[in-house]
Amino acid sequence: MPTIVGELRRHQARRSQGTVSLDEELEALAVESDVARSDTRLLLRGALLSLTRRERAVVALRFYRDLTQEDIAAELGLSQAQVSRTLSTALAKLRSTLGEP
Repeated sequence: MPTIVGELRRHQARRSQGTVSLDEELEALAVESDVARSDTRLLLRGALLSLTRRERAVVALRFYRDLTQEDIAAELGLSQAQVSRTLSTALAKLRSTLGEP
């Protein structure tokens, strides 16, 4: 099974330019014709939905919109330290939920 960060980066690379809501981004993770990829995406979607709203927002901004931590902090009105901690916590939760090291 792909790693969580790898899957997020693959989705980021495939994402076309434009404004897409977080819910649409998450829904896109569940849509795939290949059964194995579909299963992975469903697991990832469920794991993302288990995060807090702030954690999902930070992950989405970092991996789907490719923003820096500084840009995320400005957009969400947080300090860079808060963004860093939130991203670290969210990725740890995702790894744990998905059984990754």
